[in-house]
Amino acid sequence: MAGKYLKDKAYEIIRQKIIECEYIPGSILNEAELIKEIGASRTPIREALNKLEQENLVTIIPKKCIIVRGITIDDIAEVFDARAIIEPQILQIYGRQISKSFLKDYLKRCEEETDTQKQIRLDEEFHELLYQTCDNRYLREVLRMVEGMDHRNRVYKSNDERVREGIREHIKIIDELLKNDYAAAAKHMLEHIKNAKNYAMKKYIG
Repeated sequence: MAGKYLKDKAYEIIRQKIIECEYIPGSILNEAELIKEIGASRTPIREALNKLEQENLVTIIPKKCIIVRGITIDDIAEVFDARAIIEPQILQIYGRQISKSFLKDYLKRCEEETDTQKQIRLDEEFHELLYQTCDNRYLREVLRMVEGMDHRNRVYKSNDERVREGIREHIKIIDELLKNDYAAAAKHMLEHIKNAKNYAMKKYIG
């Protein structure tokens, strides 16, 4: 049990630092420094890194180094394409499980908040809600991986105006959920994802 706890702890710490871009794309991770920083032995650190490699967040070059994977234009396209398939369906299938009181509170905060950093947190909260709402453990696993990649993209390349646009798009989605129109909410979600994809692709190409 202790070994699993340390592996999970190491995985969560390293993953969070990668998706928050504390470990920037292309940087090299030092195994000895990770052991010291996390307070775990070599085995759980390596197990955590192997899991992160499966999620395409790091590349392990045996006996040489661990590299935080860069973000490519193909990564961006594939992440948004995956979101476009998964997230609207989650709203249609599981949207009725979302508390109306939560939606009303979230809508109020979206309409009133003007601070960009807090708006980013609102955006993250909305996507966390999708993850928590989904009862299908296989979808949850895929969604967690996709959202991790997407969050890293947003942290690395987003700007204030796109954050504000995203919040306005969230308001449209919430309005439909409050009306119990899950098909319309899914439609707005798809538009939101397409808009975010177009912005991200232009940002990276430009």
